[in-house]
Amino acid sequence: MKQAIYIVLLMLLSGVGLKAQTTAVAQINAKKGVSIQQNASMQRLMQTDSTINAKRKGFVGYRIQIFTGGSSKKEEAFAVKAKFLELFPNERAYVVYTIPDFRVRVGNFRTKIEATGLYKSCLKHFPNSYPVKTVIKFDDLIPEVQTDSLKNDNIETIERSQF
Repeated sequence: MKQAIYIVLLMLLSGVGLKAQTTAVAQINAKKGVSIQQNASMQRLMQTDSTINAKRKGFVGYRIQIFTGGSSKKEEAFAVKAKFLELFPNERAYVVYTIPDFRVRVGNFRTKIEATGLYKSCLKHFPNSYPVKTVIKFDDLIPEVQTDSLKNDNIETIERSQF
């Protein structure tokens, strides 16, 4: 019985707190403006963060690697890329040269979980595919016509120190 009284009392008190919060929000909105007061060191920290982010050329994300071949497998890498683009015309594909191998990586994903859908689809056609962590350049996110990148034989070179 005491537990029931405590529960009812707790519910009533929490309702009062909610009403107070909505009243405070309404008062702020009625003033039509909010002023933020912050310490000068916080402002410097925000400026430093902006400067660092402006210099970054990309972010760490995931792609699906569908092909790995030695240094003599350049033509095969581009053939795999072409096959992938026929199967998945709305996805991006990249031929990457990491000494001493040519690799074909596809997609641009922020997390490994986001890459899972394409990974499962790739397994049907490319059984040795797997997700890899890589640096995704911001320029890679700009929409482009895939046939142009296929004709130009674009090869991205990755150094091991990018992570």
